Amino acid sequence: MVTKPSSRYAPRPDPNAPTTGSAKDAFISPSPQAADEMSKLTIRLLKSMHKDVKAAALAEDVSVQEWIQEAINQKLASKPAS
Repeated sequence: MVTKPSSRYAPRPDPNAPTTGSAKDAFISPSPQAADEMSKLTIRLLKSMHKDVKAAALAEDVSVQEWIQEAINQKLASKPAS
């Protein structure tokens, strides 16, 4: 019987551990109220761009979702008024 070496896989986060607000806690679902106010968007990115986005979010200690939302907000803020 072949077993997977445990050193290759990251341990699962402890659901009872206190959160730090870091990118590592991004798997936590928003509150029911926040989820009701949000909509879901699926985008396709080149693998290299996805890797760059993940690295940038990690460097800023935010989730990929937060990083992308901030990028969108910056782009919308720089858009001339119609």
